[in-house]
Amino acid sequence: MKKPRPRLPFFPADAFYARPFPGWEYHVHSLFSDGSSTLPTLIDYARSLGITRLIFTEHTEPGLVDGEGWFKRYWREGNELRQQERAMRNRKGFSSPSSDMEILFGLEVPITDFRGGLLMDAEMAEKAEFILGAVHAYPGYGWTMGELPPEQAIELEFKGLMALAENPLVDAIAHPGGICEKFAAPFPFSLFEEVVRKATGNGIAIELNPAYQSPMAPYLDICCRHSALISPGSNVHHLENIGQAAHELKKLQKKRSVIQNVNPHPRRGDTP
Repeated sequence: MKKPRPRLPFFPADAFYARPFPGWEYHVHSLFSDGSSTLPTLIDYARSLGITRLIFTEHTEPGLVDGEGWFKRYWREGNELRQQERAMRNRKGFSSPSSDMEILFGLEVPITDFRGGLLMDAEMAEKAEFILGAVHAYPGYGWTMGELPPEQAIELEFKGLMALAENPLVDAIAHPGGICEKFAAPFPFSLFEEVVRKATGNGIAIELNPAYQSPMAPYLDICCRHSALISPGSNVHHLENIGQAAHELKKLQKKRSVIQNVNPHPRRGDTP
């Protein structure tokens, strides 16, 4: 059973054209897995960009993490840094809007089967503040998706995503269809839509991720059609990746706003 966890704020797709997209980044890797920077460096840089909520999502695959006992070190350092952040905000005379950034420490967790299995232990499941479920290596096939017939890769990806969309441990689904798209075959929008429908019905957010979903507009349109919850993730492995998802989403808002201002009364069949 999913442990009690504060309900995380996601952006409702049905409000996408009603209010500005916030400066959120929900998919970040540090040196504790396969990122290139330390936690403090990432936090400082995100603050300089005006990020207001930063969520770390370290991998759990043994080959991608920083050795044995990595999760205990990650959790300990993360909490120490957060305490420092709180002390800085509470310091007498210290006031800066750029310092007001919420930091959460979570995991990007791949499936281990098509029945709801996730690659994490009990301590991870208990302490992680955000679970970003992912289809990475296909269970039973490993990283061989590029060698599979396209229709088989699509089927396996879809099965894995639907398992995530029904898993109460999962807060959001990472790059739906992205692994298949990147390594095997184009993932059909019709199947992406099925995943969005199922996940939304279960209160699970959909990640929009420019590293895997480009152009982002058609994925966003499907999310809007089903009133999905949007989780902005940039698949951050390097400092320059921080905030790319939110930036792309803000660009889409601006573009659509311009179109609506030019054509405020669209004809039937026009794209808003």
